[in-house]
Amino acid sequence: MSEERRRAIGTILEAGFQMESDAFKALMEVSVAGQLDPLVKEILRVAGAVEPRPSSISRDLVLRAAEHLDLSGKGMETEHGGLRQGRRFAEDLESRLEVVSDPTGKLGTTGAFDDFLHYFRNRFDKMSLLFRQRMDTRNAGTISDALSGGSNGRGRFICMVLDKREKGDRIFLTVDDYEDEATVLVGRQNSTVYEMARKIVRDQVIYIQARKSAGPLLIAESIVLPEIPDRKPAHANEEIYAALVSDVHVGSKVFLEDEFRRVLAWLKGEIGTPNQREVAERVKYVLIGGDLVDGIGIYPRQEVDLAVPDIYEQYRLAAKFVSEIPEYMEVVLIPGNHDAVRQALPQPAIPKDFAGPVYDSRRIVSLGDPAEVRLHGVHFLLYHGTSLMDILSGVPGLDYQRPVEVMEYQLRARHLSPEYGKMTPIGPEQEDFLVVDRVPDVFTSGHIHVSGAGVYRGTTIVNSGAWQGQTDYQKRMGLVPKPGILPVVNLKTLDVKMINFQ
Repeated sequence: MSEERRRAIGTILEAGFQMESDAFKALMEVSVAGQLDPLVKEILRVAGAVEPRPSSISRDLVLRAAEHLDLSGKGMETEHGGLRQGRRFAEDLESRLEVVSDPTGKLGTTGAFDDFLHYFRNRFDKMSLLFRQRMDTRNAGTISDALSGGSNGRGRFICMVLDKREKGDRIFLTVDDYEDEATVLVGRQNSTVYEMARKIVRDQVIYIQARKSAGPLLIAESIVLPEIPDRKPAHANEEIYAALVSDVHVGSKVFLEDEFRRVLAWLKGEIGTPNQREVAERVKYVLIGGDLVDGIGIYPRQEVDLAVPDIYEQYRLAAKFVSEIPEYMEVVLIPGNHDAVRQALPQPAIPKDFAGPVYDSRRIVSLGDPAEVRLHGVHFLLYHGTSLMDILSGVPGLDYQRPVEVMEYQLRARHLSPEYGKMTPIGPEQEDFLVVDRVPDVFTSGHIHVSGAGVYRGTTIVNSGAWQGQTDYQKRMGLVPKPGILPVVNLKTLDVKMINFQ
């Protein structure tokens, strides 16, 4: 054993830790001449942050410290070199990518009154169909039926919420359908219905069962959201992975370039623990969920946050990163609110006029936002997530640090942006592309720069976080991102691995 290694072990023992045999072996594997001292310091830092404090240093602690210092790919290549020799697992696997839905080429609103009328009617019709496919709501009547009943008569109907007012311990919903309009009272005495009403937003389509009062008022006895059914999702036959990337923000002063380069190095099999390299070998799909670049003029005083103030140069730089993704991997790209495309949802694919260098860098499947694809038979709903902040501000009990709950609400509402006219611009198209018609196996978003994963009624929910540090604008808004974490979905099991590249 070299003197440097003896000194390293001595430092660990002096700090009050024992050294497990597997940990010692890992230390020898990842150590690089001249870099043992910083590695030991990082091991002690990581161990000191663990609660409760461990009595010994494990192999896992050593590898975690090595990853933090970007040493995990060094020193392992000899022992695990087989992972980098010859062809990789996903390289020999035929792509099975099917585009299910893409708004590109189907958009063209003029903003005329009739466009708004068609849009809301299409939303109501689509959502009504979802209700009529359910056993418990399929026999809904109309608002007129409920109003025409005598005092204490019962009615049930599908309606759109025009307005919502809270007064003391009562909530008043103004609702309508094709035939009539009514005011529905929700009192606190029925706590379940009251809590549901608190989470309802304007323009949402819901099912109400109500009792007729002596006057023209309806009193809600139950409120039902369209919901997704509890179901068994599809699975791939092979253990193959999809890496979910969003909010890269190339061109920002706080773009995490080093961390993102580590992602690319990992995809190429150059760094990572043995287990991480095995996962990288099986990555067949890379899904980029919008905000590839930071854009220009997206928010007030954005220019102070830009390292590259030219949108064309931002895409040229982004193309260099995208070109490093191994060629055998399928790359799917959708836009976000920072990309050079119309801001109103739904968005078409990013035009070649701006993103030409990206499209020239390799094969790209470029779609609009939202879009749906099947990967090895697994149905993905891809959405950048622009409306997530609107939902957070309108629905009590949600927190942007828990993105899965916000996305779960979208699935329950069967709509990606239930409330019209808030911060999220929505184009009044002939069809409402934001209705969740088909239940996805995986629902993925980004936008709020906090990664997370969960499962709701069989659908795997993933927010893919970001690769941008906190901007001055986010500081002013009180937003604290958690960037540098890459979610990777196993298409065979739908399990989600969160790999930290910080």
